[in-house]
Amino acid sequence: MSKKTKIGIKEKIAKKWESLRDHHLTIMTTVFMVSLVMMLFTLVFVITGKYTEWPPERNALAWLSGLIGVIVAIFLWPEFFYLRGRYNYLREFLQINSPSELRKDMAEAQDAAKILGERYQDKLQEFLSEKGIRMKRKSK
Repeated sequence: MSKKTKIGIKEKIAKKWESLRDHHLTIMTTVFMVSLVMMLFTLVFVITGKYTEWPPERNALAWLSGLIGVIVAIFLWPEFFYLRGRYNYLREFLQINSPSELRKDMAEAQDAAKILGERYQDKLQEFLSEKGIRMKRKSK
C-alpha cells in the first residue's frame, strides 16, 4: 500500500467519524460500556474459578475478552469522560432559570453544544429562545 492510500483511508475514517458528530456520545458510551462488561466478565470468570473447569478454547476467549476490554477502555476513557462532562454541563445549563446566569455561562454552553453536535446546538438555541435570549452565533 502506498502512503497516499493510507492517508486516504485515514481521511475517509476521520470524515465518516465527523459526519456522526451528533452520535459521538452515544457511540462512545455504548463501546465503553461493552468494554467494561468484557472486563467484568473476565473478572467474574477468574473470581469464580471457572477457568479450571472450562476447555482451553473458552478459557482463551474469556481472557482475550478481558484483555480487549481493558485496551478499549484505556483508549476511550479520556474522550468518554470529556464528552460526558460536556453533556452534563449542558444538561445543567438547560435547567437554569435566571437570564443573567444564562448569559454569563452561555459561551461555555455553546462550546459544549458545538462539541456534542448539531442536535445539541439546536436544543440549546430553542431553550435560549424560549427564555428570550438570542445566541451570538450558531457556530459550526
